[in-house]
Amino acid sequence: MTEAQIHEFIDRWKESGASEKANFQSFINELCDVLEVPHPDAATGVREQDTYAFERPVTFAEGSTGFIDLSNGVAL
Repeated sequence: MTEAQIHEFIDRWKESGASEKANFQSFINELCDVLEVPHPDAATGVREQDTYAFERPVTFAEGSTGFIDLSNGVAL
């Protein structure tokens, strides 16, 4: 990734006015490109397999359930 491409990424996203839900996955995928790391995997629906995925289901300590926006599988 060139310095010009990094600046293009910054310029593109610094003006974003939409909600987190509207832009989150696009932003993370483009950030992965900038950082030259793999994009999150497609979810399979099997919690144990979806270690690096968007919207991973979780059970919190008090017993309620929810989702983590993006999980890399560490400490879950």
